[in-house]
Amino acid sequence: MTLVSAASACTALVAGILIGGWIFGGDNAEGQNREKAQGDPLCLEFECRDKDSQRMGCHIGAWTSAATWSGRTYIELRYSPRCRAAWARITDAHVDDTARVESSRGVSNERSVTYENDTYSPMIEAPYPASARACGVIKGKETCTPAGGPSPMPPALTDEREPARKPAPTESG
Repeated sequence: MTLVSAASACTALVAGILIGGWIFGGDNAEGQNREKAQGDPLCLEFECRDKDSQRMGCHIGAWTSAATWSGRTYIELRYSPRCRAAWARITDAHVDDTARVESSRGVSNERSVTYENDTYSPMIEAPYPASARACGVIKGKETCTPAGGPSPMPPALTDEREPARKPAPTESG
């Protein structure tokens, strides 16, 4: 009887450890996906031209290096130091408004809003942030940022999970 009780207690203890590890520890696939997402990007500089920043892993660690307003539309130059590439992003825009990124060497890429109210352009190579600028064509009017700056703008404006929703400045036209 004592032997059966001891065996039952050991079995319950092992089952508890396994179930607890499964519930609280997750599985190893989650950790592997996190590592893979933060691994090397799939392109670098000129290889990134015409490609999507999220599909290439360039959005990880990216930051806004220049920004401006056109009415209520926020125009950002996004820069990826790990890919040495840049792209334009517009938020609070309308269908047919366009986000365009331009390099100091004349290379550009653009994408228009097709639904919703924001979009981002495909990438161009940018060895440093000042080698690119972002433009938005909003209701037919073009507005461009200056060349990118050497450090990130405040993170409250650049959270990749949620587009910028800061109200437009009142003096902006």
